Amino acid sequence: MGSTALSPEQAHALFDILTHHETYAEIENFKYPGAITHYGPPFKLEKGASSTSPVLQTLLSKFALRLPGLRDVSSDFWQTRCQSLIEEISAAELSESYDKGVLGIRKTLATAISALIEYPARGVLGGFARQETVKSDAKYDKSNSEDILAAFDDFLQQLVHGTMIDDLFANAAQTDDLSKHDSVVQAAHEYVVINLASFLHYTLVLSPEGPALLRVLENINKLVPYVLIRQTLRVGNVASMINGMTKLLLAKVSVTAVTNWLGISKSADEGMNLLQQIISTVLGWDAKDLKSRASKIEKNKEAPSKEQLQAIKDYVQKPREEHEECRSQKKQSRSIISVLLSLSSAPVELSDAQHELALEYLSFQLSLRDRDALGKILCHHQPDHLTQAIRDLVSAYEPMIRQVHQAVDLSGTVGDFEAFLNEMIKLSKGDAKEGKVPSVEDYIRLLHKYQGCSHKFLHQVAKNGKDVTTWFQEYAHEAAGQFRQQQSQSNGASDLAVGSMTSALDSLISKLSDQDRQTVLRDVDAHVQYIASLSSASSARLKVVTAGSGKTPYGPGMYLARWQSLLDATPITPATPEGPVRRGKSTEVKDAARVDVDGERKGAVDAREEAKVVGGKQPEAPNVEETTRLLGKDFREILAGRVKR
Repeated sequence: MGSTALSPEQAHALFDILTHHETYAEIENFKYPGAITHYGPPFKLEKGASSTSPVLQTLLSKFALRLPGLRDVSSDFWQTRCQSLIEEISAAELSESYDKGVLGIRKTLATAISALIEYPARGVLGGFARQETVKSDAKYDKSNSEDILAAFDDFLQQLVHGTMIDDLFANAAQTDDLSKHDSVVQAAHEYVVINLASFLHYTLVLSPEGPALLRVLENINKLVPYVLIRQTLRVGNVASMINGMTKLLLAKVSVTAVTNWLGISKSADEGMNLLQQIISTVLGWDAKDLKSRASKIEKNKEAPSKEQLQAIKDYVQKPREEHEECRSQKKQSRSIISVLLSLSSAPVELSDAQHELALEYLSFQLSLRDRDALGKILCHHQPDHLTQAIRDLVSAYEPMIRQVHQAVDLSGTVGDFEAFLNEMIKLSKGDAKEGKVPSVEDYIRLLHKYQGCSHKFLHQVAKNGKDVTTWFQEYAHEAAGQFRQQQSQSNGASDLAVGSMTSALDSLISKLSDQDRQTVLRDVDAHVQYIASLSSASSARLKVVTAGSGKTPYGPGMYLARWQSLLDATPITPATPEGPVRRGKSTEVKDAARVDVDGERKGAVDAREEAKVVGGKQPEAPNVEETTRLLGKDFREILAGRVKR
């Protein structure tokens, strides 16, 4: 064992590789039916079976299921409402990026979630080692990047191993003035603001799907009845307010609903409530634009033949097995169009121009099918699991809602949120005519402008809602406890890298053949350098932001690079009938993503500008596929065994 033991840096790098791969693999697995049935508690799981999503299940059980309010929902909420919704969405087989020729919103969100949650996952699995911190009365300069980084590290140490939680709650009850908190809290707060601004900027400005996400957000924002919500929240009687909000959002007002209530009819579909109307309307707007663009291709004289277009439409409606069979032939360097036409009775021959139109037509048809499937599941499915799930949540959170309603002006809080959202949407659009592109500093200023609203809300809750404050204070202690390392640190510095996972990683390495072990160690050593480069690059960008130049095009955050690497690795169908499989990092793939459903190119930056801004500021991730192939399965089994215990 001595010869195979990993150094602290190697253990940290290997742990990083395996958790990064496992987290995204678990999220990606939810596109297949049955993934939720093998998830584990709180969902139904066969007795004696192991979870196939140990990372996600660990985070859910240790944090979400213990949240005040959510911990009080019935088992039906998880095992009937949520499980059924997830299973139905998985069974709908929503389209793949490979077939559509673009990354898509779902891929963008899935990779973003994975890149973010892998960090707390590593903290929970390996623990957050106790280290010496500076004195609590130390002063930090919020304009100095090194001070901000040091303050955040000290803040986390005090949060997990010290008295920071109690100090924060006590001070929040006394004041909503951030300057009255300790210097370490102020500097750590600035670190969070900068990173949140960096995330928003990357998501809405630099990300290829940023314009599409912004459009969906803007469309939803237009349909939310903020005036009615604020008026309802002003009602003094808590029971009347809750009843009014429930009716406003969830009551189904239709002729069928009335006749069913009167006993005249017994129709299963009673129509949609306001929430479902918003979802249906947003999906409907997209569908209208997509149908219009598909129709233009059908009328185009240069388009594929009617038989070929029909073959594309038929392919979209075929079962999952046939779709996967077509995608499996990507190793032959043939586009999805060439493959599906070869498996149909339609002619295979297409000119380059026709092939390009055929790819677009397939993308439109898949997008239409996705929206139709989501609309049926979320808005027209019987039984209506979405509405009932929200009712379950309202019931579980009613005691908390009562206290918060008495402690805070909720109407004003909603008004603040609406103002923030409107300003963020306006900022994110930029000004294409003047060539004005939002910078990271623009988002920092936006967050600084509205941070007082959130501070005021937290102060009012902490001051006036004693019970709800106690619930969350106890929860915060419990959550922080999940990051404390349970085993002794007697094994030396290696435990400081990955804590209780060190012996498991050493065991995985020791079982490999000499040749495979050397392969893994080469990957690990390359990843050690990659992590160091990411940290250095992120720190350099943080320094630029804190320097106050005001025009930073790409903000700090190592997670941004991990997110981008997942997007860049996404396989995309060849652009020509025969050619190499493209990847998400391709300029033409990113450019295609910036063309919105209405056919117009959106966004403040194009793919080439984004590549110049992002590509030159982050190192390229090393290829560690061999390591994940050799160790990924065994690593998952180790994690699943922990969940089972």
